[in-house]
Amino acid sequence: MDHGDPEDCKEEIETLKKLFKTNIPILGICLGHQLMALANGFKTGKLKYGHRGANHPVKDLETGRVYITSQNHGYYVLEDSIDPEIAEVSHINLNDNTVEGIKYKNKNVSTVQFHPEACPGPEETAYLFDEFIDLI
Repeated sequence: MDHGDPEDCKEEIETLKKLFKTNIPILGICLGHQLMALANGFKTGKLKYGHRGANHPVKDLETGRVYITSQNHGYYVLEDSIDPEIAEVSHINLNDNTVEGIKYKNKNVSTVQFHPEACPGPEETAYLFDEFIDLI
């Protein structure tokens, strides 16, 4: 067992598999991002140093905007494991090009690796919560 490995959260992954089959809107943040990916058969890997701090540039691929985000994690979702029939990458980390967000197709489910609730800037990523509330 590797400390902090999201694959160790077996019960949570099974619960997310069940929830994913419903039409319940889901917004996964940080570990929730990784667990939803694992629930859909995607893979995670360990970062050499992890992403720590409140200064990680993340690009929203839909809008092209870049946000300075707060992060605290040691694992990430492997982009080449994402099944394009199920989901697509929505955000990337501009420091190392790792996956920072996933939008799931035909579902009201999206996830982000960073912490939009941490507000490292002036509520830069609060729009994610607005989009989620609109789904509800």
